[in-house]
Amino acid sequence: MSTTIYNLNTQSESTRSRALLFVSPLAAMIYPLPLIGFHACVTVAANAVGSPTWLAWFAASILLLLAFMLPLASILSAMRLSAIQTPTKAELLARRIAFLSVASPPLFTLVGVIFYMLGMSDLDKWVLAVFWGALAIVIAYCDDHTQLTPPPKLAEANLRISHGIVATGILLIFLGFHLANHFFGLIGPEAHTSVMKALRHIYRAPFIEPVLLAGFLFLIISGFYLAWQLTNKATDRFRTFQVAAGVFLLFFIISHINASLVFARVYLGIDPGWGFATGAPTGLIHDAWNIRLLPYYWLGVFLVLSHLASGARAVMLAHGKQKKLADGVMIGGAAVSALASTLILLGMCGLRLHFV
Repeated sequence: MSTTIYNLNTQSESTRSRALLFVSPLAAMIYPLPLIGFHACVTVAANAVGSPTWLAWFAASILLLLAFMLPLASILSAMRLSAIQTPTKAELLARRIAFLSVASPPLFTLVGVIFYMLGMSDLDKWVLAVFWGALAIVIAYCDDHTQLTPPPKLAEANLRISHGIVATGILLIFLGFHLANHFFGLIGPEAHTSVMKALRHIYRAPFIEPVLLAGFLFLIISGFYLAWQLTNKATDRFRTFQVAAGVFLLFFIISHINASLVFARVYLGIDPGWGFATGAPTGLIHDAWNIRLLPYYWLGVFLVLSHLASGARAVMLAHGKQKKLADGVMIGGAAVSALASTLILLGMCGLRLHFV
């Protein structure tokens, strides 16, 4: 790993660019715009009568792809900045903001739900634009000349192990069932609902649900601490991806709990199910608000599974396994994660499997 960091650092030191510091906050700032444009194009295509609509659908596809690419740009920016062994204060700040901006999809959803409950749903985009713009301004005025001394190695192994153990427990008790349940959406809402009701007897049991929430709270707190410590020093691309996925999941968990517990069960007084998750009756595609859930869901499933694969890679390396094998496990896990998230999202958007 040290060789990898050295090589990345040598390349990054020779290609340092001040513009790199602003890629992530600007990507996060404009993130809602392609989703707004997507909805406008879909509306034009849906309302067109007697005229070709391929151009509107093509533009919608490009805009949706752009919405997915912006968090990826933040991950790539975080990789470049994380390769710098002795960053300046501005570079260290930009590095941490890059990790934060990877979470722009769940932040957009979280802030959107909060402002909806406050009766100010039109303000969420403006508040986030000001927030990301302010971070870019802070970077611009931060010291970009004095290089920081590399921090000493921190004793965080026990916390990482505890974080992994709790995550594994949540996977076995809740997350595995929850994700498997979503695959039944490819058969239909009725199949999803029947499986969900059966599984909820497990993870909604009075003595299990509070333990799950406590576990999630521990993952959030420990994850924030570990991410802060790990972003303080240079890392290779694999570890950077793992941390970036973890930061995304921190805000995804907060957003998901807020939506399911606070918004659905307290504010709306409903039990969240298939209709709530898929934005019924309009769905995910044709609603101006719900479209933000498309990258939110896809990236959420992809990154949670990829984060687990990254953790497996770290465990393998710690136990002396070959780096090539450990890297292959992570890359293969990411590929399976992409397939799983795509199938789940297609089911949520209306794709159905019919068995003869």
